[in-house]
Amino acid sequence: MKGTLARGMLADFAVLSDDLLGVAPERIGRLTVGATVVGGRIAHDVGALTVS
Repeated sequence: MKGTLARGMLADFAVLSDDLLGVAPERIGRLTVGATVVGGRIAHDVGALTVS
């Protein structure tokens, strides 16, 4: 049940405004959180997630 992002699986993840590992270190503090999912349930979403 863990380790895969797929329909029916549990998930803990965050959707960020940019690639955390790709931005310059001085820009990390300016990233915003678009959504968080904990235990497969949406905990926070400002429109970053779409269900299809």
